[in-house]
Amino acid sequence: MKDINLICFITSLCVALLCSVLLPILPILTRKSYLFGVKIPLEEQSCPEAKHLKKRYITICLAGGAAVFALIIIQYATFPDISLIAAMYFPLLFVVVQFAAFIPNWKRAVALKEAQGWKVSSSSFAETKTSHSRGDLSEMPWGWYVSSFMLIFASIVVALIKYPGLPDQIPTHFDANMQPDAWSDKSLLTVMTMPLINLATAFLMFLLGTMFVKAKLQIDPQNPSLSFAQHRIYRKRMGHSIGLLTLGLTIGLAFIGLKSIWPDLSIPFWVIMTLLFIPMMPLIFVSILSGQGGCRIKPTIIAEESPINTSDMSTLDNTFGRGDDRFWALGMFYHNPGDPAYIVEDRFGSNLGFNYSRLSVKIGVGLLLLLLIAVYIWITAIICSSV
Repeated sequence: MKDINLICFITSLCVALLCSVLLPILPILTRKSYLFGVKIPLEEQSCPEAKHLKKRYITICLAGGAAVFALIIIQYATFPDISLIAAMYFPLLFVVVQFAAFIPNWKRAVALKEAQGWKVSSSSFAETKTSHSRGDLSEMPWGWYVSSFMLIFASIVVALIKYPGLPDQIPTHFDANMQPDAWSDKSLLTVMTMPLINLATAFLMFLLGTMFVKAKLQIDPQNPSLSFAQHRIYRKRMGHSIGLLTLGLTIGLAFIGLKSIWPDLSIPFWVIMTLLFIPMMPLIFVSILSGQGGCRIKPTIIAEESPINTSDMSTLDNTFGRGDDRFWALGMFYHNPGDPAYIVEDRFGSNLGFNYSRLSVKIGVGLLLLLLIAVYIWITAIICSSV
């Protein structure tokens, strides 16, 4: 048990280090037309007030990261036996850190824009023929997902074949050497738990990949050819990064599932950890190097793939208000019943978000939150019962 506690402690530290590095650089990845969720003139991004807000955000993020680091060390020093559960919950603290750093700066950015009398167009991007390329699922890197779902199907078949010959007690928890240290009564649900978790994880990753394909291209009206070229590369990079992560998670979870029905199978713990964590690196690097919507990419512009009729571009945001600060709650959550879009580009970092005025989005996000809470409760109960 000491070995697994140490590994969870190190894992928590690594995750905390990663979050402490990524959170402070989010303003750098965000489009220059946004200051903490508030649309401002491009030339004002370097004004003293804007620089002060960014420094303040970085300071809060670094202080919050240091506090989480301290909590991780204190927890391991005082209650090492809860390190596995702690490793699940410590990353959630960084959500609190980001809100604590972002929301006060958003309020100050709103006040700054009003005090300075900054006037900006409500247009965030242009509507072109090329921007309607969204929804073409042929852009999906299907190889990653097909391989993942085939592997999950194979693990389900193996589990069903092995089920009749399994003993009455099967292992459900393993130590750092991947040796069983907790068992449960044999049942079809117990045997199928890990394949079903694997299937749900792969499906959620597939939905994430689909979001990048379904999201409408946000073409900069000042330089549409460059903007489209950036999006073209960005989508391709993100698509393959998400696909690779999906396959890595699938293989890692499949190995864990196989250990439950095949305890003698030799799988080093470091192999599973590598499969679970290393595939995250390309996704992180792509986000950092590409920036929001690929705004940091310097592409080669292909003439035949550029917007064809730039003189006929209409500003979609002027009609639906996507570029209007009023429709962005806390500068992060878009809520505009007049906009038919379901997926939009966030105003901070390099993420995609939702139009929370759509009923299907509310239902989907609500179900995902309930599922996440249920999984946390379920895994916490399993871990507590085996301690």
